[in-house]
Amino acid sequence: MVNNWFSEISRFVIYAILFVVLLVAYGFILQQIGIIPIGGKKAPTFVFLLFFQWWYIFKFPSRNQGEKKHFLVYFVLQYILIIVTATFSALFLHYFFQTGQGLYMLDGYIQQSLLELNGYKEVIVSQEGGEYYNSLHDGIKSINAYSIAKDDFVQKIALGFLPNLLISLYYKK
Repeated sequence: MVNNWFSEISRFVIYAILFVVLLVAYGFILQQIGIIPIGGKKAPTFVFLLFFQWWYIFKFPSRNQGEKKHFLVYFVLQYILIIVTATFSALFLHYFFQTGQGLYMLDGYIQQSLLELNGYKEVIVSQEGGEYYNSLHDGIKSINAYSIAKDDFVQKIALGFLPNLLISLYYKK
């Protein structure tokens, strides 16, 4: 299947570390311009993951004497890359949001989200009911380092599927 698993695993780790560096740089830039890099602002980080998926498979034949692999080999290799990258990313986020700066950022995000939710309270209560509003309110207040890391991990695994499939089909032998 793959000629040298050790080199592939080390490549996955290198890509995952580069991904976390890009994640940190992106978060730092957003923070510097006054945007809290949690929630919907995470979307560009999925572009980073997509790039690494494509780059890994694009360069695969040149690392293996021009040999192309079956669709399923590329599919599995990309998912290993996605899982390793999602793990590194989730571990970093879990650690970061337990630090002083991370807790400060998380508190700001929670307060901003609660203000936004309260702005739509009447609409939500009239359409969905008070119990639904209360569950949203409690859900926002319960955001912590673990929930952010878990959400990030699950989203990367789920959102990596379609690009993985398309890239594997395009580059198959």
